[in-house]
Amino acid sequence: MKAAVLYGKEELNIVSDFDDPIMGSSDVLIKSKHTGLCSTDRSLYRGFVPFKPPLIIGHEIAGVVEDFGTSTTGFDVGDHVIIPPVYPGCEDETCSSCKEGLTNRCKKSIFIGHGVHGGDAELIAVPSKYTFKIDDRVPLEEACIIPDAVSSPFHALKSRSVPAHILRNTSDSNKLFDRKSHWLQGRNVVVFGVGGIGGPTINLAARYFQAKNVVAVDIFDEKLEFAKKLGATHIVNSRAYYEEKGIALNELTGRDKAKATSELAKHITSNLAEDKFQVDCVLDCSGVHETFPLTIETASKNRTIIQVGWPPKPVRDFLNQKIMDKYLTINGTWACPMNEINEIVKAVEANVVDLNLLVTNRGYTLDRLENAIHDLEAGKILGRATINIV
Repeated sequence: MKAAVLYGKEELNIVSDFDDPIMGSSDVLIKSKHTGLCSTDRSLYRGFVPFKPPLIIGHEIAGVVEDFGTSTTGFDVGDHVIIPPVYPGCEDETCSSCKEGLTNRCKKSIFIGHGVHGGDAELIAVPSKYTFKIDDRVPLEEACIIPDAVSSPFHALKSRSVPAHILRNTSDSNKLFDRKSHWLQGRNVVVFGVGGIGGPTINLAARYFQAKNVVAVDIFDEKLEFAKKLGATHIVNSRAYYEEKGIALNELTGRDKAKATSELAKHITSNLAEDKFQVDCVLDCSGVHETFPLTIETASKNRTIIQVGWPPKPVRDFLNQKIMDKYLTINGTWACPMNEINEIVKAVEANVVDLNLLVTNRGYTLDRLENAIHDLEAGKILGRATINIV
C-alpha cells in the first residue's frame, strides 16, 4: 500500500509498496480517505519526540470500512468511520485508569501514528470496539479532524472545567456535565491560542456548551478574526497590547515582568466588566510556556485553568503563591475517553460544530504531506489542514 513513512528525523518518504496492515478477528480494516494535520506530526517529523522507525504517521483519520474480522459485528463494508488517536491497549479495559473511566489514559494506551502505524496510508486496521461510525452526510475531509482537534477540547470543556468544590457541593453533580445544564452554560471562558486546537475550543465553548462570553487571545489579527467567525465574543491581540504600551516582555524580569503580565490580564478581563470581570474557565491552547503565568493572572478566584495545547518547553515563572491565593484548579487534559466520542459525533451530525470553518486548508495530497508540515511551521495554516490520502 501507499504510505507516508518516517525513517528518522526529517526522513519522510512516500512509499508505494509498504506492507498492508494485518487485520485481527475483532478488527476493522479501514480505507483511509482523509487525515488531519496536527502539530504532533510536525514534532515527530522534526525529531522533537522519540519514535521507533519506520513509522507511518497521522492520527486524525476518517475513512471507509474495507473489511472486518470474523468476530466483528455492527459494521458493513462502505460504512464511514473515524478512529480515536488514543485508545486502550489493556485487555477488556481492566487497568486502573480504564476502571476509573479514563480510557484515554490507559496504562497501555495505543497512540496511532506514534506508538503504532498511523493513518497517512491507504489502509489501517484497528479494533472494532474503538471504531466509530459517522453519518455519510458529514464530509470525510472534515470528519477527520474530529478524533483529535475536536474531541480533545470537547473533553477538556465537558469534563475538566468544573471546579472540585462545586462538584462536592452540588446535590446532583451529573447535571453539571449534561449539555442542557452544563456548568459552563452562561459563564465566561478565555481561550489562549487560536489555531488547530484553539479554534475548535472556541467553537465548542460558544456553540455546544453555550458559554455567555468567549474571549480569544492571540498575537495574530488574522487568527483573531477567525476566532470571531467561530463564536468568540471578544478578541485580544496580546502582542499588539505590549507594543502599544512600549513593553518588551522578554527583557523584563521579576516584579516588572509579573506586573506587565498582570496588566495584560486586566486588559483581557476588561471585556467582561458587565460580569464583574469574572473568568470561570481559562484554556491554554497555545502550548507556549510564557502563556501559563498569564492564565493564572486571568482566571478568577476559585476557578479552573486547563492545559490543552502541548507545551514543548517548561514554564520558567511558576506563580505558586498566586495559585494558592486564588484557590485555582489546574487541570491537564489528554485526548478523549471513549465514552464521550459518540456525543461528539452526534454534535457534528446535528451541525452544532462548524467543521466547514475549522478545516481551513484542504488542498494537500499524501505526496505533499511534507509541504503541509512546512506550511504549518510557517504559520500558513489558519485552522486545521487535511490530507487527501486516496
